[in-house]
Amino acid sequence: MKLKFQKSRIEIFFCLFLLCSSFSLIAQTTVKGKVLSASDNMPLPGASVIEKGTSNGTQTDFDGVFTLDVSNESAIMVVSYVGFKSKEVVYSSGEVTVTLEEDSALEEVVVIGYGTQKKSDIVNAVATVDLEEATLSPTSDVNEMLRGRIAGLQVNVGGGTLRPGGTSDIIFRGQGSIEGNVSAIYVVDGIVREGGIEDIDSDDIKSIEFLKDASAQAIYGSRGANGVVLITTKRGTSGKISVSYHGFLTTKTIERNFDVYSGQELAQLRREAWRSTRADDSYPDDLVDNVFTAVEYDNLENNRFVDWEDELMRNGFVNSQAISVSGGTEMTKVFGSINYFQEDGLIPTSSYSRKTLRLNVDQKISEKFSVNFDLNLLSDDTDRAANVNVITNSPFGSAYNADGSITRYPSGEEGSGVNPLWNLREQNHEEKGNDYVINVTPIWKITDDLTYQLKTNLTRRMSERGQYQSSLSSAGDNVRGIARIDNQLRESYLVENILTYDKTLNENNNLNVTLVQSTQENAFSRTFTQGEGFPNEDLGFNGISTAIGNVTVERDGDKFRYLGYLARARYTLLNRYTLEGIIRADGASLNGEGNKWSYNPAGSFAWKIHNESFLEDVSAIQELKFRVSYGSLVNDLGRAYTSLFTADFQPYVFDEETASGYAPSTILPNPNLKFERITTLNFGLDFSIFNRILLGNINWYDARTTDLLLKRGVPPVTGYNSTFFNAGEMQNTGLELGLTANIFNTEDFRWSVSTNWSKNRNEILELYNDGNGDAITEDNSFNYYVGQPVGVIYQYAFDGIWQEGEDYANSPQANSESALPQENIGPGDIRIKDINGVDDEGNIIAGPDGKITQEDRVFIDPNPDWFGSLSTTVAYKGFDLFVDFYAVEGATKINPFLNEYNNGGTLRGDINGVKVDYYTPENPSTTFPRPNKDAADQYLNALAVKDASYIRLRTVSLGYTLSDDFTSKLNFEQIRFYVTGTNLFTDTDYIGYSPEVNIRSTFSNADTGYPDARSFTFGVRVKF
Repeated sequence: MKLKFQKSRIEIFFCLFLLCSSFSLIAQTTVKGKVLSASDNMPLPGASVIEKGTSNGTQTDFDGVFTLDVSNESAIMVVSYVGFKSKEVVYSSGEVTVTLEEDSALEEVVVIGYGTQKKSDIVNAVATVDLEEATLSPTSDVNEMLRGRIAGLQVNVGGGTLRPGGTSDIIFRGQGSIEGNVSAIYVVDGIVREGGIEDIDSDDIKSIEFLKDASAQAIYGSRGANGVVLITTKRGTSGKISVSYHGFLTTKTIERNFDVYSGQELAQLRREAWRSTRADDSYPDDLVDNVFTAVEYDNLENNRFVDWEDELMRNGFVNSQAISVSGGTEMTKVFGSINYFQEDGLIPTSSYSRKTLRLNVDQKISEKFSVNFDLNLLSDDTDRAANVNVITNSPFGSAYNADGSITRYPSGEEGSGVNPLWNLREQNHEEKGNDYVINVTPIWKITDDLTYQLKTNLTRRMSERGQYQSSLSSAGDNVRGIARIDNQLRESYLVENILTYDKTLNENNNLNVTLVQSTQENAFSRTFTQGEGFPNEDLGFNGISTAIGNVTVERDGDKFRYLGYLARARYTLLNRYTLEGIIRADGASLNGEGNKWSYNPAGSFAWKIHNESFLEDVSAIQELKFRVSYGSLVNDLGRAYTSLFTADFQPYVFDEETASGYAPSTILPNPNLKFERITTLNFGLDFSIFNRILLGNINWYDARTTDLLLKRGVPPVTGYNSTFFNAGEMQNTGLELGLTANIFNTEDFRWSVSTNWSKNRNEILELYNDGNGDAITEDNSFNYYVGQPVGVIYQYAFDGIWQEGEDYANSPQANSESALPQENIGPGDIRIKDINGVDDEGNIIAGPDGKITQEDRVFIDPNPDWFGSLSTTVAYKGFDLFVDFYAVEGATKINPFLNEYNNGGTLRGDINGVKVDYYTPENPSTTFPRPNKDAADQYLNALAVKDASYIRLRTVSLGYTLSDDFTSKLNFEQIRFYVTGTNLFTDTDYIGYSPEVNIRSTFSNADTGYPDARSFTFGVRVKF
């Protein structure tokens, strides 16, 4: 019965379908029309015309003409063509003429080095940054703006890079060298920069491109092996003068995910540290046993404590103002800008101010000759943060005397820790810099197809750093003050002859040839002076010539010279197949005789699959391009004279008088030192589908570095410590993905989502042989291990905390045959995993052997498993909202807050530190050991190895652009307001100010770290 009913239902449905189809055929209407290019009104053969919501469609013929039967007179036709924007057309009884505009996303011009290409014609792994998103970060460091914007790009914010005026490093696709150079180079307006790009204001940048594979980088030869950042600044345009203004104000607050011990909590920690050393496990008497000083005890009894973070930290503030003017005629085009940036840091005495002036002039002399002139000037002032002891300073003391003046010794005992407020007052550390960059580029258009350029550049950077620590400071009290002046000068000269031939042979063949001869010299000199003992301290470091104590003067200098020849040829057939070949010869003064020249070949191929005939009927695909490239580049050590004998100044005493002398440097010269070579294979796929609703790219790469630049110790009897040499091999493999989904794109409402994702695997494949020809697989002195990544952590494995009742007395750690036997092991000590054993022949065997030896250490990769970003942009009429997340998964760091005495990590109770759940008999913690006054747990380093994964809500920006009707009444082109929050939320298990950078050691003056910040920005953009 059920089957009969089902059959009847199918018959009824089939009859109804035929009836509806017949009505549809009766109602069909024929549409005729033509499809043209909007730019030149030329016909577009093969254009797709489809009735919207159906599969009914056709294509235009050779003359761009089409005929299509549609269902009714209200039908809408979707017209599309590869390389053009799709268009919807309503039915019309007459002949329809449809004009399609070129898709700017595919026709966008991209800088590739020594030239440009349409984005759709790129044959290499080249990525472009969305500057509107990048410039939402309120920083003077352009590198910091780029974090998460490009797949495969990591920003290293170690050291003092987060301080006001600090600059960070970028690393492409993992670390390709161990001892050699790992930083990418910057090419600004075609000029290779020596050092960073501190003199460039983000408002002056027109575009930023990244050359990621060897074929793209090969045009810069030995300089570009670690990646190339191409920065193009804005230039003038013909027409009316345009004035733009961008200003923003930012407030910054400290970001952290930990607490320090309060006064009462630290007091209890100190008592517990004393208690664990007493045989009867009793608490000490606070006064009788001198656990606290009299001042500390009085403050403890009266709950008078100092919050050093409140005393020493402040809210940061940024003020940025930029104004530019652009305009000109067909003969002369000018862009000029003035920019001011001021930042007051989170730590007192830390600040940075920068003033820049840019002038770019394009002068056309005749139809054949023109010249480009660029001038960039910078003046900056930096106040570097003094050593600020926020974490470890004891809260028991008093920051101020009764009269409100700063007390020198908060604990009340002379010779104890000095008040950090006192040291802030008694020292200063400032730096002034002046840079200028001049580019002059004459251009001769020899024929319509042949062009010659002469690029010339002069860069000069001068800086003076002065530091004074008075006789009242901790550092200068024994020598009556210390003054230091450090003068540095960096100069760079570059001359390049560039010949470009670009010829469209016919509609199916195009040839581009570029020839380059390049020479560059980089020189560095430094004079460092230190004086001690000043009878008059009013002049600070400016009075260094009056020093009556020890005076030291150092003079350093080096010089690099580069010479290069490049030939690049690119051939395109049928607008489908592109083949590119590059060869560059580079000479560098870095290496010894016989090793100064290198040859860097590369090749690439691109296939525009979407232009093939078998995809001409697939309207869902707008772009599908396959890329493959292979190239071999060299990399240098990045330091001069390592192949030559050098001597260092070494004064000595003779006949009771000091005489000047020289001693060999600590590096044994290697006359056979040569470049290491990085060879990279890259496969890529670029795609755009569903009328550009979804677009993106995928890249896979394998980079092998051979003849690695390594460091090796030498016998002390030689008088040297180490030497550099070539040996071994390492590998970087990775996968990169970039996606953008334009979900809605109407006149009033736009919504897009973008993501990029990167995964890199770094591994040392081979080291070197010993004197007998046997392979060396590990070098503990320099942390080289075959099968492991560069910078691997090699440490014992933390296995919790020993608890009462466990058999710790017979544990492997207590075994007398262990490498570090613990005789008095007990509850509250760190437990270590017994992982491996050793047989009678010294071979490592898996499995516990009842003792803890060096073989029980495990390798831990500090590099992330993957990293990436996810962002979305929503725009409705004048409003726009941008939200950006950044994530790092699987990264590992050694946390100094948990294992270093100077950062309070040893739980000895002498100084304050990060609050943790430590072990006591009453609180048997399984995560942190029992405090001990006399010594830290010997395996504390194992506990400090922590997961540094995190996800961060990096940016939330809300903007509003006034309507054109309103701005036109005021004679403005644009008025836009925006509010941006940065680093709003970070989810991580890593204890610290940031999972990206470890804070400085609190007793160190080195510029080794600066806390990250949460910031809020209000900005205005105006153009008229």
